[in-house]
Amino acid sequence: MTGEAPTSQTIRMQLEENVRSAGLDGARIHVAEDGFGSYLVRIVHESLEELSESERRSLLLTGTADAISTAELITPSEEAWYGAPFTDSAGQMPLWHEVLARPNAIDELTFATDLDQDIELPAVITFYSLRGGVGRTTALAAAARILSERGRRILCIDMDLEAPGLATVLGCPEPQDDQGVLPLLLALERGNEEVDIRDHVLRVSEGEELYCLPAGRLSSDYADRLRLLDPEIWYREADNPLHKLLKLAKDSPLNPDLILLDSRTGISPVAAPLLFDVSDLAVICFYPHPQAERGTELLVKALMSAKSRRATPDAVLTPEPRFVISPVPPGPSADAVRERAIGWVDGWISEAQRRRPAGFDALRAEEITHTIHYSPETAFRDKVATGAAAREAYGAVADWLEHLLPQPESLTEFSRSRKGDVLDQLDFSTGTAESQASLLDDFVHTRVAQQALGTRAPLVIGRKGTGKTAVFRWLLESHPENQTPVTVFSPHAFRHKFKWSLGSEAMEQIESDAPGDTAWSSFWPCYTALAAYFTLSPSERVEPPERFELDLGALDEVYDELSTLDVVKQMVSRPMAGLLGARWLRDINASVKNPHILLFDGLDTGFGNDAESRKRRIRAVTGLMTFLTESEAQLPSLPFKVMLRVDIWQQLRFENKSHLYGRSVQLMWRDQNDYFKTVLKQAIRSEAYREMLTDIRVGHSVDDWRDDEVRRAWNLLVGERMKGGKTTFTRNWVWNRLADGQGDHGPRSLSQLFHEAVQWEKREEVRSSYDRSVMRPRALVPSLDKVSAEALQALQEEFPELDGVVEALRSLRRTPIEPGEIADVDAQAAERVDLALEVGLLEIYEGTQDDVRRYRVPDLYRLALGLTRRGQA
Repeated sequence: MTGEAPTSQTIRMQLEENVRSAGLDGARIHVAEDGFGSYLVRIVHESLEELSESERRSLLLTGTADAISTAELITPSEEAWYGAPFTDSAGQMPLWHEVLARPNAIDELTFATDLDQDIELPAVITFYSLRGGVGRTTALAAAARILSERGRRILCIDMDLEAPGLATVLGCPEPQDDQGVLPLLLALERGNEEVDIRDHVLRVSEGEELYCLPAGRLSSDYADRLRLLDPEIWYREADNPLHKLLKLAKDSPLNPDLILLDSRTGISPVAAPLLFDVSDLAVICFYPHPQAERGTELLVKALMSAKSRRATPDAVLTPEPRFVISPVPPGPSADAVRERAIGWVDGWISEAQRRRPAGFDALRAEEITHTIHYSPETAFRDKVATGAAAREAYGAVADWLEHLLPQPESLTEFSRSRKGDVLDQLDFSTGTAESQASLLDDFVHTRVAQQALGTRAPLVIGRKGTGKTAVFRWLLESHPENQTPVTVFSPHAFRHKFKWSLGSEAMEQIESDAPGDTAWSSFWPCYTALAAYFTLSPSERVEPPERFELDLGALDEVYDELSTLDVVKQMVSRPMAGLLGARWLRDINASVKNPHILLFDGLDTGFGNDAESRKRRIRAVTGLMTFLTESEAQLPSLPFKVMLRVDIWQQLRFENKSHLYGRSVQLMWRDQNDYFKTVLKQAIRSEAYREMLTDIRVGHSVDDWRDDEVRRAWNLLVGERMKGGKTTFTRNWVWNRLADGQGDHGPRSLSQLFHEAVQWEKREEVRSSYDRSVMRPRALVPSLDKVSAEALQALQEEFPELDGVVEALRSLRRTPIEPGEIADVDAQAAERVDLALEVGLLEIYEGTQDDVRRYRVPDLYRLALGLTRRGQA
């Protein structure tokens, strides 16, 4: 042997030379790696019978002894006693000392649920805790109960062989002698092929498909038999007893959907293969006490470097992690406990995020962590509770497990044949409400939208992107005949339609001629009356009061912003201009035969974006709202409708502001189904998609859909569950990631997401066909990057004063943001943090105490900022 590290091939070549030298023609040689840098060797030949063990080694291991950890030099008759040859572990033995020694051993972190196809059942889930007393067995038993109530076939296996108790928690009778995991594994180790797993299983309830394989019956010889188990040997044998046990369960008439393994705590020899080899998902139970932090961190990092049994040559798969925090004490400390645990999990998985393949979603600590609050009733019960309280406490854990099961088929055979046509026909708008050609067809008539359209609410407020301009366009373009709205102030895209529209420079000129609030108290009545004069038909027009000294011919010659500004300046220069304007409006109100809404939109951007312009905007809008509250009662046929951004509304201070309480509508998308209708209404423009809906008996009137019909149409379009890392519902994934820091959602972001997802799916369909939904769920993941970039750009365009905050966040590179970090980068930017919170760029990090505020950037903006997540230090 040379000085280089030996390989399996060089070991075999040396052994073949030794065999030839010994004259052992026809000897069988078997070489395998042991997972620790050495090799396992077996040489079989009948001539070895006359030699002692030392003679055999001297004859056959020349030049290889230092590289061999185990040598079996045997005769054919001895081989029958030795059993089948050991397997080649190829450096992947799932044992604690090896897994902990090779962190980040897998270059790309892929889970079974990243695959487009469903995994073969049963899915295997291990419940594990580093320390006892954190409710691991209770969580398993409760989740099993809930799943069986949902009609799932569940097999629970007590692998806590040193301290068994799962059967008791499930309410099963004590097992019989030679019944349970321990006698079953020992029988499989001996090569007994006649065992029947049903002889070892206890049925928990006659009414449900819930079964328990207990550890065994505790007796005088239980400990002696337990000593015979050696998991390390299992992975040096061709027939691994643990693998055979799971195969027995799979092939038995029990036919479980899920196998739940209750693992021993700590660094137990049996726990390692459960976690690192056979599990599709590992539920880690812990309480965030400092004693548990380091050990659990090592465990999680080891788990993120494990290659599960489902791994194939084309896809190295890793068990997915989930975390249960238990038991969380009641009272005010509960939030702090959860926040600490979430921070830990964030830190534990942060490195693994960088090894996720492109196009797959990152793990989110808050989505893969669940809190169980302390319950004396649960703590002192002999067996796990059932009922509403248990479902509330452990339902989320059951959901995690259930999401590993095959997804329901969304596409019928007919729908699969039309998928290509749907993809070609889908056209989701990416523009603003000002430019969306199909807005009226796509407008969703929610309860809040109907209130906003009604005349009872003169004020419609909302955050950016929540639909204020959609309401403006609906009122402008869908009015009854002879009820043309009076567009007093409009977004920039509409100003060319109204010759009297004034822009930011004109507004600056208005205030410069009459500084202060007096300019606006006169301007709004005069300008509104002028807009009404130009809008109404000649039969409804009323001439302006004589004291304005306006030449009617000059009014007829108004054709653009400058000529309008000349008229307005002449009007507001007259004594008591505001009163004269109000009189003119009252005269118009008395003359019209039908109501005409006074529309005001675009106030947020209509005054400019520099600091002084924003101050002018506050003064002007304050004047407008004063005008509204003082005049609306006298103008019943000219009802006001003012669209205003909520942050501007909150800055206003004027007399009688309280008079608008209860008479304003805030546009907020709080109902998922209403929000998703905004994109489903666009999808239904596709003839092929409508045919798909007809095929599953869903009608085409989106506004009238029930909640279940919305979900069915949604699942048909983009599938029910996400893939990779969370297996959460697609609707929840989209809802959470498109929320800003205030929890608001913009329909435009949803349309952009689906526009990008369609393009991605078209490209991917060429590579690999997918027939469960029109778009595979993971199409949403890479599409979110573009949506985030668009959202951040739009936010900066509307709030340029946040540029410093944005650049400070970019430089920090991680979220959440610790107190003082923004100020350390840019002291001036730190002064804008409250605005960043107000508009949803930042949010208060969950569990943050009032005296030390930490901030989090929502995913809607985080991706565009290039921020990764980090755990609490």
